[in-house]
Amino acid sequence: MERKPRVGRNQFDVDPARQQEAIDRYDEGRGLIGGDPNRRPGQVRWRPIPEDQPYFRLIDVSEAKRARLDAFLHEKGNSKALGRRGRPLEVEIGFGTGDFLIGRAAANAERRFLGFEVKRELCRGLISQIRKRELTNLWICDDDARWALPQLDLAGRVDVIHILYPDPWWKKRHQVKRLFNPLFVELMHELLTPDGLLHVRSDVEGYAEFIEQAVKEHGGFSVNDPTLATPFDENPPTRREAYCREIGRPFWIMSFARGTGPSESGNSLFPA
Repeated sequence: MERKPRVGRNQFDVDPARQQEAIDRYDEGRGLIGGDPNRRPGQVRWRPIPEDQPYFRLIDVSEAKRARLDAFLHEKGNSKALGRRGRPLEVEIGFGTGDFLIGRAAANAERRFLGFEVKRELCRGLISQIRKRELTNLWICDDDARWALPQLDLAGRVDVIHILYPDPWWKKRHQVKRLFNPLFVELMHELLTPDGLLHVRSDVEGYAEFIEQAVKEHGGFSVNDPTLATPFDENPPTRREAYCREIGRPFWIMSFARGTGPSESGNSLFPA
């Protein structure tokens, strides 16, 4: 029997000290789920990823696979319709069981997709679906996106970033693990194209308010306009959203269009 998603409490607390700790120790991996893989405990054993799969891990990717990945991510267009950068690129951070990501990739062959999920069993499950559907426009990764994305040379190349129902990390001691803080919002801004879109959803009202405020304070995005996310309703919902709809639990949709802002100051999060 399929297990239903757990519904956490609606209360959402913010500890300023924990938030500042996450910012201060961001570069050393504090707050990341495992942080930089090179810093993980020695007892962690990596399960090799087959060379032919569109699934990678930067710590052990081969030169040949990295070349194929780079060709996919930095695709060049060969027609006016595709433009100089090739097909539009969308990124999903924390795809979970992948219902939304694979459904969107299957319905939009004219676009490319890159998905991140730190739970490797979920990545292996999605790979089987990718191969079954013979999708060639989707790659996935089990690295923490906050660590991996700056290494993929994608600044200004991503058309849409989806972050659907991120973990609120309710406990005080876990708040440093929350995705959204000023440095993460800056990373999203740097990744997006000038007219790119940050698409976020949450069923925790306090977290939705926190995210909206964090993006607003960055200064490089438009105000929240949920109507910009309307096209994504044509695709399968995440498993969590499907459950929210089933039980009548409210959820909040946020869409922020990239504009100019702090990234133009030169304080880049990407390696020089």
